Amino acid sequence: MKLDYATGFYNMSFFYINIETEEELTQDVLKKNEATFIHEFIHYLQDLVLPYNIRYSLSNVRWFFNILNSAHKMGSIHRPFSEWNNESSTLWIQFIRSIGDSRSIDSVFKIEDATSEFVITSGYDSNLHIQREHRVYEYMLPVFEDGKSTSISYNLGARDILEYIAYKIQLKNFPNSPPAPQLPYESIDLIFDKYGLSHISDDIRLCIAECCLYNDVPMHFLLNTLLGNDKFKKYIIDSSYEEIYSYLRLSATITRDGQIETLIAKTQRRLIQFARELQLQYSGFDEMKKWILKVNSFVEHKLSGRFIFSDLYKMDSDEMFKFINDVIYCIGIPLVMNSRKKYISIHLNDIEVSQFIQFYILQNFIYFVKSKQTQCPVYNFCKANGGICNENCTVNKQETIKGNENCYYRRFMEKYELFDIKID
Repeated sequence: MKLDYATGFYNMSFFYINIETEEELTQDVLKKNEATFIHEFIHYLQDLVLPYNIRYSLSNVRWFFNILNSAHKMGSIHRPFSEWNNESSTLWIQFIRSIGDSRSIDSVFKIEDATSEFVITSGYDSNLHIQREHRVYEYMLPVFEDGKSTSISYNLGARDILEYIAYKIQLKNFPNSPPAPQLPYESIDLIFDKYGLSHISDDIRLCIAECCLYNDVPMHFLLNTLLGNDKFKKYIIDSSYEEIYSYLRLSATITRDGQIETLIAKTQRRLIQFARELQLQYSGFDEMKKWILKVNSFVEHKLSGRFIFSDLYKMDSDEMFKFINDVIYCIGIPLVMNSRKKYISIHLNDIEVSQFIQFYILQNFIYFVKSKQTQCPVYNFCKANGGICNENCTVNKQETIKGNENCYYRRFMEKYELFDIKID
């Protein structure tokens, strides 16, 4: 986000927040950058609650396991890695088409009608052990930027919805925040205007947006099932926020093969599956599994039956800050990093932070093997957090890693028996 104070970002699926400041992340520094911290905390909470996000966490587990299997079978990893099995390839198609564009567009003066296309894929759906057919939609939106006479094609997706929710909550509590780029932060407002629903209040828009993230193709659900349905459009025009909230909360998803599941049950199923995947696929993640089960319990007892982000938006600032402090006290935040990758943990209590560091390295390792970069995938993190780094780390010489006991990457390579795997 483009703000006067420190910017921030959050990478889906790996439970760490970034505050882009050179300063040590003390309580005073976090307070100074409170708007940014709250925005990124909302993204962190989205990962713990929303089935769309949890599905991506499951996908990352599968991708890493695919890489490990191939490495141990072949004795090497040739980069950029391309030995994806059918399941991994399918999961990537599903994610990359549903997440949407990675660009930001500052100011828009006109949009045209979005056009859609879909591909049919078949893949697993969590712990149901069912091969399901999925139609994965992509929505391309012709956008005219201010001062330009030709349109660009912008891919609407789940990112637009996730950012819209976080930005709306931030802006309500920090109204002096500088304007963010219209796309993705105001995408949902532009869509409501396009559908002739500019008079619909922000709280109703946010509630509908949140409901869409209980679906695996959120933008298609918004544009086709909800706003593209004349009956539903009339319903939201004629109904109160409370009526719409209750109607959506009690709704259920119905898959193309006839499986029916409530929204809350879907969240619980995927969180349980994520904990099981960590236990079955990865050695040494017992502490992290314990944390996931703690999150499961928290979601079940504190958030069940609620659209929590809609509730957060409706709270006044004091209520919101109390809720966020309660969440942090109960489940903590595993990693918060500054721009140098120096980390702190917040209220993890009895959970061992080293396993979340391994999970952070896992993410960077996936990116590393998909690229041809030469620098160690966690060079900056290691350097900022007490690791011993030298010039060999910038060219990722594995023989130097083996002799470095203070190397975070070495511990990761040991855990997954990758020391004798040739990586080129």
